[in-house]
Amino acid sequence: MTESGTDNGERHITIGVITDPVAMPVLLGRQLAQDLPRVLSEHVDSSREWSVQTREERLPPSDSRHTAMMELAATEMGERGWDIAVCITDLPMRVGKQAIMGDVNNGRRVVVVSLPAFGAVRLQRRVLAVVAQLIADVYRPGTPEEGTEQHARRRLPVLNRRFQRQTPDQDGVDSRIASRWGSPQLLLGMVRANRPWRLVWGLTGPLVGAFAFSAFYLLNSTVWEMATTLSSWRMILTVIGALAVMTGWLVVYHHLWEPVRERPRGEREEAVLFNASTVLTLGTGVAFMYIGLCLVNLTASLVLLPSELLQSYVTGSVGVSTYLLITLLVTSAATVAGAIGSGFESEDSVRNAAFSLRERERREAFREKHEQRQRAAESSGESSRG
Repeated sequence: MTESGTDNGERHITIGVITDPVAMPVLLGRQLAQDLPRVLSEHVDSSREWSVQTREERLPPSDSRHTAMMELAATEMGERGWDIAVCITDLPMRVGKQAIMGDVNNGRRVVVVSLPAFGAVRLQRRVLAVVAQLIADVYRPGTPEEGTEQHARRRLPVLNRRFQRQTPDQDGVDSRIASRWGSPQLLLGMVRANRPWRLVWGLTGPLVGAFAFSAFYLLNSTVWEMATTLSSWRMILTVIGALAVMTGWLVVYHHLWEPVRERPRGEREEAVLFNASTVLTLGTGVAFMYIGLCLVNLTASLVLLPSELLQSYVTGSVGVSTYLLITLLVTSAATVAGAIGSGFESEDSVRNAAFSLRERERREAFREKHEQRQRAAESSGESSRG
């Protein structure tokens, strides 16, 4: 393909978008099919007729050159007659501490986009801009040196200045867009991909336990008295402590923490990223669970506890704040007690509720790699002793 048109001289250019068969990549693929032709016509070449076809396909994990994804995309291009292929995956891509949003191989005419590096908000606009820029880099021949005037001219107006557009010195990658925020934004994107709100209905044991203890605490006059006498900072610490206990219990009891020190130096950063993602995902999920339980308990307290009854146990007048304080203390106590209910959940069920399918696959591969290395080291030690 050249800037003057496709290899066969046709004015029509077809973009094939291959997405992982999970919620967010599929949604973004459909959005690209609607918006990408307009953006490419406005900012790349208005003389061409651009169209987008989407396909859901399990994108394989790849090396730093995305070899497996590139090969799959090249096969799809040949079978379906696409001019350019775009792979959209939930698998994080990193080079050192740099979070990669997208890479392109001009020879293969394939773009690979990794969603976690985009963070947790405004994904549709950001992905559209990055994909359009990388397609423009494929469409226009040659790869200008980074920092040159030609390199700057080729930057599309839709691409946010916070995104770093680079020409990496790496085989198989001709152009790259990376996040200036690096690991923090990648971490937020990994948490978003895990969809932590699913934890609310994914873990029935803790939820049932928390509801059961809520009923007990809500009808306990001692709890009413404590709630109205605790200072504000004590109540805040109580809420934070309840969330921390539930999150910590899930991580420790179900062995979700990845050991860091025993890993090779090159894998330690990835293990730290896994652990941070685990804590944030579970913490966010537990917070959603807490809010839902809090709303249920507030409704129950308004129905079951008349102000005349509470007035005989608490000092001062009974108002809305009284019910809120009782609800917060009841929910916090029930959350801590509900952590016991997570013991009835299997480790697999907790992982299924906490992590996306691709994240579970990646963690399992990471763990298997470590175990294989340990077995190899043990075998080598036994051979040397023999």
